[in-house]
Amino acid sequence: MRVLFTTAPLHGHLFPLVPLAWAARSMGHDVLVATSDHFVPTALQSGLAIAPAGPGIDLHELADPRATHGIGDDRLAHGRVFAKLAARNLSGTLALVDSWQPDLVVAERAELAGPIAAAARGVPYAELSWGVAELGEYRTAAESSLRLCLRGVGLDRLPQPNVVLNPWPPSLRRPHARTHLNLRHVPYNGVARVQDWMVEPGARPRICFTLGTVVPQLATRSLNGLVAEMIEQLARLDCELVIAIDDALATQLGPLPGAVRHAGRVPLSQIVAACELLVHHGGQGTSLTALAAGRPQVVLPLFDDQLENAEAVVASGSGMALPLAEATPARVARYCSDVIGDPVFGKAAAAVAKEIAFQPSPAEIAGVLERLARLEREDRAAA
Repeated sequence: MRVLFTTAPLHGHLFPLVPLAWAARSMGHDVLVATSDHFVPTALQSGLAIAPAGPGIDLHELADPRATHGIGDDRLAHGRVFAKLAARNLSGTLALVDSWQPDLVVAERAELAGPIAAAARGVPYAELSWGVAELGEYRTAAESSLRLCLRGVGLDRLPQPNVVLNPWPPSLRRPHARTHLNLRHVPYNGVARVQDWMVEPGARPRICFTLGTVVPQLATRSLNGLVAEMIEQLARLDCELVIAIDDALATQLGPLPGAVRHAGRVPLSQIVAACELLVHHGGQGTSLTALAAGRPQVVLPLFDDQLENAEAVVASGSGMALPLAEATPARVARYCSDVIGDPVFGKAAAAVAKEIAFQPSPAEIAGVLERLARLEREDRAAA
């Protein structure tokens, strides 16, 4: 079987696909990942075969100059950006489908060129969902923006997936996701070296602080100042701080308090397992990595799915949340102190970790996808 995986040129969109792609590869299937031209070097670090699909979008197209922190919660606007990505990459993706002839397309939910090309060529496709939110605004924006592209390939509207895969534990999902196929969250960290101290308990409670890959790249001066003040406040909690951020951005933080053990890239799943608390932006990968490790969280969401992801963490009893737009350094430090000091958060996180562990592995789901492609192939042959 040939499986084409398609992704937006963003770390948080590619990374959830990698364990499933490798599971399919380990079963003997041919796997190819298609993404925007400029993102190919990053995707190649996964060890998978990568194909360029077109110019795509630049991360900064998600920025909003009017927003205090560089990006606002405007889901329709973000949906139009991902629709632009699909329009730019559709011809390249169609050409790839025509030449490589995949039996199945697997697309993360924001990437639409793959699903459109699959529907246009009669290939089944599976969607990998991310985030708790339904994000209907994305589809609304895409239906409007891609009307001419859809007509050009003989489609009236965006295709619906044959199956939706969902790595969130069922107890934390919204009603729209109740019928999604369960998939265990298996973290992929990209290129990050594990050092001895990262997997050992700290002499003091260890807190990991991260805002993911998108927010820091779009950060305004006010956000940079807020983050610096947060680090100063957290350092007063008699803790050991790990600042998980791109190495290039870490150099811009300036002098750091003595409590900071490390600032730069880290293998998040490894570091979180040795932490008492993760403070973060509410991205899917970060949220689920902490939940899978049974670690409490303080979530500072800013836009789109981050807000509902934070609500899910709070609903599970695994942590507290404070919108980044309302956060002050003192308030964030107080939340962290409260979560570390109350064992109920850790117990709740451990319960969610057990639920995640019982979900089907990527290898099991790769088998499901294999059967789906085979049945579709048999149906086409019989027609």
